Formats: sequence, structure tokens, C-alpha cells
Amino acid sequence: MKHSLRGFTLVELMVATAVFAIFMVGMLNLLDTSTKVSQLESSLADTQENVRFAAYHVMRTARMMGGGGMPMATNTVAGDNWVSGSLLSNQAGMVSIPGFDNVTVKPGTDVFTVRGFFEIAPFFAEPGDYQASVVNIREQNKDDQIINNFSNFSLDALEGRGAVFMGRGEYCVGLIGSGNVFNNDAPDRVLVLQHSQGDGSLFESLNKSTSPYPPSFPISRVGVLDSYTFFIDPDNRLMRARVSAAVPRAEPVAVNIGGLQISLGLDTSAVPDGQVDVWKPAPTVTEVMADQVAGMRLTVLGRSPIMVPDWVEPDSTFTVEDGTAQNIQPGYKWRRIEVATALRNFRYPKPEAN
Repeated sequence: MKHSLRGFTLVELMVATAVFAIFMVGMLNLLDTSTKVSQLESSLADTQENVRFAAYHVMRTARMMGGGGMPMATNTVAGDNWVSGSLLSNQAGMVSIPGFDNVTVKPGTDVFTVRGFFEIAPFFAEPGDYQASVVNIREQNKDDQIINNFSNFSLDALEGRGAVFMGRGEYCVGLIGSGNVFNNDAPDRVLVLQHSQGDGSLFESLNKSTSPYPPSFPISRVGVLDSYTFFIDPDNRLMRARVSAAVPRAEPVAVNIGGLQISLGLDTSAVPDGQVDVWKPAPTVTEVMADQVAGMRLTVLGRSPIMVPDWVEPDSTFTVEDGTAQNIQPGYKWRRIEVATALRNFRYPKPEAN
């Protein structure tokens, strides 16, 4: 008995090939869609992380600004002036930062300067440790107890920074010079800190008109002053400019940040209670001197690292602190975060009840 050996016809092969091709096209489209969704989700996660980190970093630094009796603004040897911080609202182009070079700022973003003891905790000192050009900061007190930590900084990092001398409700700022050394061995070291008036420097201009350098009061603490300025550059990077008479520098904090907006909360009560009564997106020095700074509100706008094809942001503008609207760059997904905090170093204590 013969068996018929019959293969596929040409029509059957063409139909099978067409079905397979349709299947493969569908699978490739599904894979492409899945890849795009994965990239988008990863991009959005990066955006949210960048926005959160940028807001956290600025807020954390702002909470520590001031201290040592330094006000937000006061009448200084240079006239009415910002001291612990300053706020320039909705800047554009070249902006001058005191103690630093000019920087280029993304249009419509704020420039925020904070000053305080961010890297090194203030040292304890005795009035007798202060001399005309040096101050001796001891690692141990007379009872051999460790009172100052010398392990978290290097001597080279001190030169060119501000030296804040603090007493009871008083402060005075000088300039740390070169030649700072440790005398003796641990744990009985003595930090010999060189200081001067710093003629014409940023730090000289922070002194009160009634309390210029050198300090005329008994000192109890000595702090190494840091001055940071946050701004957005044209490449959508949150930058931090660090002011130092020795080596000023600017460094990126976060990328793909398109907006930075800040308002200061003022306590305008006749009897200050430490509560915010009004938010000011662009307060003047006079307003800050007249009313107590009690809080700060920060808004950060971030974008996705990559463009999203065919994406149209629901809102084509970003409403900033002063109520105006700014256009945002199309083709990207944007995320916004707004946070507020109390500025503990400037708040008045609540009045006691009678």
C-alpha cells in the first residue's frame, strides 16, 4: 500500500508566514511598549527622588542657619544688611553672590543664601583664651573632660572661613587666617586659631554696627562660619556655592531641577509668639528686621531625565510663590514638592501666661 507524501503548498506557507509575522510584530510592539513604560516609571522614580533630595538638602541646611545670636538681618557696619541668610526672588541671568563670583541663574528662579555652623559644631572657649590675633581652643577642660571634638575636620579646611565669637547674647565675626596648628597631643590638644578683621571681606560686613570686630565682650564659644548659596543654573541643576576667602567653589546638589521658590514666614504679632502670620516671597531687609522670621516655605520643581514622546503636561505653567506663572519645558514629565519648616534659631519664645 502506497502512502501519499504530500508537503505544504505555497499558499499554506505564505499564510503561515503571514500569521507568524503578525504574531512577531505584535510581540515586538508589546516589548517596545513594555520597555517604554519601564523607562518612564524609572524616569519618574528618579525625578521624584531628585526633587525629594533637593528639597531635603536645602531644608536641612536652612534649619541650621543662624545661631550664636546672629539675626536674619540687622543694622551692620555696612548698613542695614542680611546676616544669617538672604533671599533674591525670581532672578535671571548673571547674579552677584557676596563673597563669590557672579553666577548664571535660570530665569524665574530664586537665589537663597544661608549662613551658619553646618560642618563643624561651635567650640567651647574661655574668655582668657582669646588674644588679639589668635584664640586658643582647648580639647579638655580643667577637669580633664573632653569638651571640643577635633576629629571631624582638618586644619587646611579652616583658612578663609568666618570665625564667629559668641558671648551672652552677642556675636562678632572675623576671618580665619593661615597657620592654624594643634599644640600638645590628644587628648590634651589646643587648637591655635588665627583670626583677623578680614578687611573688605564678606565676614566683616556681618558685624553689628554696635558690635564690630574685635569682640568687646567675654567669649564663651567660637564657631567656624559656613556660607552656602543655592541656585538653579541654566542646565537645570541645583547648585550650591560655598563662600570662602581661600577657595570659593560651586558644586551640583541635584540634577534635572527646573524650579526653586522660597518664601519666608514672618511673625508680625505685636507680641511675638513664634507663629507665622504672613508669607513673603520677596521680603526686604527692612521687613525682615522689623518682623521676626519664624518659618520658611520651599517649592522645588523637577523634570524627568529623558523626554517622553507625545507627552503633554496637564499644566503648561508653574505657579511660583509670588503668584506669577512660569512656562515649563514641554516634552518632559514634571514633579513638584512643597514643604515648610520652622526656623528655630530665629523664633521668639512664646510669652508666658500671666
